[in-house]
Amino acid sequence: MGAKLHGQRFQARVTPQHNFTIAKDEPIPAERRNKTPNLYAAAVRWYVCTTAPSRELSAAASIKRAMLRGIREDETPFIPYVPCEYLWRRSVRSNLRVPRREQQRPAMRSYLFLGVLGGLCDETLAALRERDIDGRNLHGLTGILGAANRGPLAMNPAGLRWLRQWGEDELAGRTNLTPLAGMQAGEEVRACSGLFSGFVGKFVGTSDGGAIGIISLEVMGAPFDYRLPIEDVHRAA
Repeated sequence: MGAKLHGQRFQARVTPQHNFTIAKDEPIPAERRNKTPNLYAAAVRWYVCTTAPSRELSAAASIKRAMLRGIREDETPFIPYVPCEYLWRRSVRSNLRVPRREQQRPAMRSYLFLGVLGGLCDETLAALRERDIDGRNLHGLTGILGAANRGPLAMNPAGLRWLRQWGEDELAGRTNLTPLAGMQAGEEVRACSGLFSGFVGKFVGTSDGGAIGIISLEVMGAPFDYRLPIEDVHRAA
């Protein structure tokens, strides 16, 4: 090789530097986040309502705006609550430049728990049964659990204990399914996407900067490592 500039046998070239930045996670906006109400209020009676498919959260928001005659907006007797689970998902899972967005989903599909100050009466039932111009329930409700000869029935003590425990778990963050903070190798996890969705295996680790989770599954007696987005790896318990 012949001599180059300044007697060097090579010519240095400047190459561009590509810095990769992982996008920051985007939590649910405060105004859209599901709120856990006071589930221990003594004067409130709780009922189980059913809603149209995928209308749980919108029905709760609509009931909060329901007005009674002679009642101010800040004195509404209704306290709707939808127990939710929380998880993080990336719309383009193979691209870390796309931020993960927090999502909330109802733990019980088509169910809504409704607290009513003083219990249901003719006036509050009329507000809940209000219909639009097409004859559909204005709030997206399809029914209130009860008996044919007694009407809507308030939740019994066992149901209230379950509801209050869920509310405490939600406030403490125990219903947050992802990220898998503190996950140790060997813990039982469930695959929630791909060909083996629903299979339970052992957590192995992560790759690709934590975006990919690796779990060990056993199919027909043969173990193998299964790779899937980390947001689709959930604790089995």
